[in-house]
Amino acid sequence: MASHRIGARVAGLSPEQLCAIIEAQADASDAALRVAEEHAVRLVEQPEWVLSEVLLSPDLAPHILAQLPTTAHAVKGTCRAWRRGWKETLKKREGPRLVVIGGHGSEGGTVSSLERYDPSTNEWAEEAVAPMLTARGEAGMAVLDGKLYAVGGYNDDWLTSVERYDPAANAWEAVAPMATARDNPAVAVLDGKLYAVGGYGGDGGTLSSVERYDPAPNAWEAVAPMAAGRAVVGMAVLDGKLYAVGGYNNGSLSSVERYDPAANAWEAVTPMAEARNSLAVAALDGKLYAVGGQNYDLLSSVERYDPATNAWEAVAPMAEARAILGAAALDGKLYAVGGYDENEALSSLERYDPATNAWEAAAPLTTARSFHGITVA
Repeated sequence: MASHRIGARVAGLSPEQLCAIIEAQADASDAALRVAEEHAVRLVEQPEWVLSEVLLSPDLAPHILAQLPTTAHAVKGTCRAWRRGWKETLKKREGPRLVVIGGHGSEGGTVSSLERYDPSTNEWAEEAVAPMLTARGEAGMAVLDGKLYAVGGYNDDWLTSVERYDPAANAWEAVAPMATARDNPAVAVLDGKLYAVGGYGGDGGTLSSVERYDPAPNAWEAVAPMAAGRAVVGMAVLDGKLYAVGGYNNGSLSSVERYDPAANAWEAVTPMAEARNSLAVAALDGKLYAVGGQNYDLLSSVERYDPATNAWEAVAPMAEARAILGAAALDGKLYAVGGYDENEALSSLERYDPATNAWEAAAPLTTARSFHGITVA
């Protein structure tokens, strides 16, 4: 009843009077919030010269903004408090995005930009990213604590160096290097630590060794090695375990190993039906997906692993064969992004729905890329 009485009292107010009431309620009281909720859209429709005079409290402004449609981005240019908080509030409402960064472009050169994919609009937005301190190709990439790590790679030599990108500052900084130089390592995050797994070593051979990075002391340590050396291996985390899937070691591998950090030990699990390297691996709904890659030929096939049964099964293939791609799960769907088709880097994007066991095309990347980092943020 109280909210109806408040609504009736303010219904006939002029824009100037309504703005004055809301600004006066800087303590974000219940009454002010109800007024804001009932008249937020009306506020946005007022002339800009009226709203520009309103200074809403930090508590009240986001609450009003939360009542508006996400398309009302023009609000950022009206109230001063909204200008301060509109990006953060909208980001919380919009939900997670698919983020890709770096990689090799269609002509083989390094791509330094970042792109964000919004599944609600099926659109990509590209952003410029500061160049790395050391140019590197074929680095392993993963996100830890909101920062992107570029691990190892190659630049006229195999690299031990590691860099960390802060998107808020648009800047890279060097962190502690690995003990072992690694080209094409697999990188993943588990329990707040960064793992660098396998890759090609300084002599060109494949590595079985594994290193773990802790950002608190800024230090790497060796952990148990895999049973087999693997480069261009697929990597994902599922149920608190790290999976190394396929890869290359004098030929493509079908074998799979699982690392338990509590035991500091690897164990073999059921191999895939098809050997593959340069694949992408992602976890979705408690299962592991091995996507694309190559054996003697490029692969469009996809396999799914169920840890409960320790078994792989084939699922629907992608429309396009691709290797050195990115894969990630978002909103109950699996995304296969970019990659390489033996001729050039790809911009295409495919999305898999496990409910229908089918892939569909989605909006392509702005910039074609392979060997890129991918995450959900």
